[in-house]
Amino acid sequence: MKFDTVLSEINGFGKFQIRLFLIQMLSRITLPCHFLLNNFMAAVPSHHCNISAMEDGGLFGNLTLHEKLAVSIPTEQSGTLSSCQMFPKPQFQYLSGSNVTADASSVKCQNGWIYDNSTFKSTLVTEWDLVCSRKGMNKATATIFFVGVMIGAPLFGFLSDRFGRQPLLLVSYLSSLMFAALSAFSTSYVMFTIMRFLTGMSIAGISIISIALNVEWCSTERRTFSGVIISLDWTIGNWILVGIAYCVNEWRMLILAVTSPLVLAVIAWWWLPESARWLIAKGKVDTAHHYIMQCAKINNKSKCMNTITPKTLLESAEADTKDREYTVVDLFRSPKIRKLAIYSGIVWYGVAFTYYGISLNITGFGLNPYLTQFIFASIEMPMKILVYFSLEKLGRRICEMVALLSTGLCIFINIFVSHDKWLIRTIVAVFGKSMSEASFTIIFLYTTELYPTVVRQNGLGYTSFVARLGVSISPLVMLLEDVWHLLPAATYCMVALIAGLVVSLLPETLNTQLPEFIEDLEKPSKMKFENVLAEVNGFGRFQIRTLLLLVIPRVTLPFHFLLNNFIAVIPSHHCNFSCLDDGELFTNLSLEEKLIVSIPLQEDGSPNSCQMFAKPQYHLLLNSTNITGLPTIPCQSGWMYDKTTFKSTLATEWDLVCDKKSVNRATATIFFMGVMVGAALFGYLSDRFGRKKTLLVSYIATTFFSFGSVFSYDFHIFAAMRFLTGFGISGISIVSIVLCVEWVDIKHRTLVGVLVSMDWSLSTVILPGVAYLVNDWRYLTAAVTSPLFIAMMCWRLLPESARWLISNGKVDSAHFYLSNCAKVNHREEFMADLKPELLSKVILVEDENRKYSYLDLVRTPRMRKLAFITGIVWFGMACTYYGISLNVTGFGVNVYLTQFIYGIIELPAKAFIIFFLNKIGRRLTQVGTLFLTGVCIICNMLIPQDQWTVQTTVGALGKMFAEAAFTTLFLYTTELYPTVMRQNGLGYSSFMARIGVAISPLMMMLEEVWDHLPNTLFSLVALVAGISALFLPETRNIRLPETIEDVEQTRRRSVPTSDEKSTPQEFSLLQTKEHM
Repeated sequence: MKFDTVLSEINGFGKFQIRLFLIQMLSRITLPCHFLLNNFMAAVPSHHCNISAMEDGGLFGNLTLHEKLAVSIPTEQSGTLSSCQMFPKPQFQYLSGSNVTADASSVKCQNGWIYDNSTFKSTLVTEWDLVCSRKGMNKATATIFFVGVMIGAPLFGFLSDRFGRQPLLLVSYLSSLMFAALSAFSTSYVMFTIMRFLTGMSIAGISIISIALNVEWCSTERRTFSGVIISLDWTIGNWILVGIAYCVNEWRMLILAVTSPLVLAVIAWWWLPESARWLIAKGKVDTAHHYIMQCAKINNKSKCMNTITPKTLLESAEADTKDREYTVVDLFRSPKIRKLAIYSGIVWYGVAFTYYGISLNITGFGLNPYLTQFIFASIEMPMKILVYFSLEKLGRRICEMVALLSTGLCIFINIFVSHDKWLIRTIVAVFGKSMSEASFTIIFLYTTELYPTVVRQNGLGYTSFVARLGVSISPLVMLLEDVWHLLPAATYCMVALIAGLVVSLLPETLNTQLPEFIEDLEKPSKMKFENVLAEVNGFGRFQIRTLLLLVIPRVTLPFHFLLNNFIAVIPSHHCNFSCLDDGELFTNLSLEEKLIVSIPLQEDGSPNSCQMFAKPQYHLLLNSTNITGLPTIPCQSGWMYDKTTFKSTLATEWDLVCDKKSVNRATATIFFMGVMVGAALFGYLSDRFGRKKTLLVSYIATTFFSFGSVFSYDFHIFAAMRFLTGFGISGISIVSIVLCVEWVDIKHRTLVGVLVSMDWSLSTVILPGVAYLVNDWRYLTAAVTSPLFIAMMCWRLLPESARWLISNGKVDSAHFYLSNCAKVNHREEFMADLKPELLSKVILVEDENRKYSYLDLVRTPRMRKLAFITGIVWFGMACTYYGISLNVTGFGVNVYLTQFIYGIIELPAKAFIIFFLNKIGRRLTQVGTLFLTGVCIICNMLIPQDQWTVQTTVGALGKMFAEAAFTTLFLYTTELYPTVMRQNGLGYSSFMARIGVAISPLMMMLEEVWDHLPNTLFSLVALVAGISALFLPETRNIRLPETIEDVEQTRRRSVPTSDEKSTPQEFSLLQTKEHM
């Protein structure tokens, strides 16, 4: 049984854990007190040379103190007294205000220094005169302390992993107490530095062991909260330090005061538990069981211990590792943990180096040191709160990156703020300090989650060693201001930025189980999502409900995609001849006679649509057929339209006929260009932010822009709105199909792929009926958009894709939806044993929180080949499909009837597609349907126009095969692309398809060059796409690829049987393997 499961059973954050935190706080508040102690005990008060030796019993003795200083100490350029120089003898000439300094040579202080004791009664500086030429020795005291911490960190990390957390904490308490007290009673500078070195080495144990012990007793869902709560003792210790330092301004007593809480910590140590994780990892299951029983009792969960025995704990420990002793060397023995050690070491160095570069420079902003330290401490509290919520929402990696980069930015800004603007400098510095503190808070929690239990203390020890290396160097960097005053700040800034960038290379740990063994990092146990889905029923009521909810928005797809067949139809029309009315004979003519004398006839005997006579030709009323030579002109006063079929269309609204006929055709192209652009964007957004949220955005955008086109009274506004409608509706098109397929098991994928496409066929049948009843283009557009209002109301009932959630590390949300699925499908018993943290081990995902982009489609050879071929097939299929679908007036049949035939013929296409997809596979079905589509188009070119029945029949068959190709390709593509790139892949494919769709209406205009040229091109495109599909791999009965590596690998993915499920033994094996 996994320890995290045990911990959840006995309450992973109850009274037991709170008591543990409070006990540890007694010792942990001493950490900031000692780490930042140099800000007060090593403070350099104002000072000048001791001038008592100049007392000659004469004039000098009668001077006031101010006058004595004036004649004894030279002044700096700023007007202040020199701290390190004095005159060899009194310069009485300065009493008269003389500025002559030619003969006023100065020497170094001869008899020590006089210090300003108004703020500090005594410091290391006043004790051993660590000023002027010995200033470096004062700075070195902080470095020496942190060198001790640096050495103590790996030592205590190793000892803690070897002998346990609890005994080493006691060693750390006692040794810190002893060496801190000895440093307070040091009689020489050398003795003091040795004691401070040993104090730092000892206190390092408290620093790294306490946080590991706390985190190891917390459940996964409470780790973030506990990590932030633990770090609050640093803030409290900061406040305590300021108060103590203000009250106790003598350095020896100050050391004793800030160390005294350790006396209470030693007393309270008896109530500290040992880490049960460590005990189980070491095979000490009886002791572990004792502490787990104690935890359950305090948390009022004793009943849960009935099934937890030492034997079950022993079974959860790995036999071949329980007696092995780990060292720091193990951090570099295998590739993944070596990579982790290098990256985490760089980050820790940068965090510590920058943090203490700011923290140990509290005198650099022109404020009282106590006030500056208090401000620095106070800003940490709101930052802790912000860190907690950020860690829960954004994860560890992003938060750490932002914190470090922001710290570097603040330091960079302060470089350019002048010193006289101390308020601005302080505000920027305080914000930088808060971000630096945030990075420290995060990295402690982050590191405990990154390293496995068996080397967690070694990992913390190593990272703390590297951090202390940075801390040790940090005070010395301040001495570089003698080289260039901006060099220290520039160095701190650069280190923070580099560390922030390196964080991006670390894995995310939000809501993941703590690794127990190195093998958990090197060879993590994984279980395919299909196994989980099979357990909760991969095609039950939950999936059917999801399909039905998505039918509502999907019916609008064919409505809008084929809407131009009705709103852009061009009814019969001729020139408006009202301008020829002369008020005499013309007025008395009948309508038929007016047409005869005003409009010339075409070769087929119908009135010309675009020409009229310049003046009435009354002689034609005598049945004269000779109109040769009669002058004609383009229509002068617009057109008159036949409104028996359509009350209004785009053509009648804006006279898009004759020389503007191409503009009418272009409306379809404009719409599909929007779809083309939207497909690429919504594919990216869906993979980045999830399927469900992206669907809602698509619903709202489509509805808004569609009604925007309804109320357009200018063609340019209408065109823009149709572009944006296409842009919005593309999200519904590509996201809905993926959401359906990702919730269905392998066995039912084909069926679901076809069922999802049925809404297209049914809507295609319904569209002519709606268009027949609503024959005004504005009302028709509004009518076909209205289902989206229902879709928005039902959106909350839609589930998010559990695949996507797991791939992005959102295991809690994935567990919620899987539990919902199990409940609806009556499979609740399975989810009782599947905890959210176990889902982090489900489904092989490379770099779980890596954000993929369209560039990943072409970075690797097999993905590049897949993208190239699918792009060709999607272009050819879409171009051909819409070449047929948007030509409903080309067969001499009523436009409503043709559209109805085209819609109804798709239903048998779905039936035979289900059969062929399961029998001969996706690839051969795709190739066959595309070839048959091309053959039907070629046949129609050879059939005479007067045989419209044959033409319509062959055209309907071509439409059926084109629809079959479309249905197959949607399913085929979702199976070809891996989960992490599925939406990007569909987005790209849809983009290529929309290029074909956008070109398709324009290709129809080539009939003016040659009647058969459009159909020739459509048939060639279909045949080329069919040939290209031969080069795609088969996906029938193959698990969906999860990662790019699944596509790149040469081995075939395992083929599950129809009744494959994860047995309870398989889950048990997975849980025990997590210890390997």
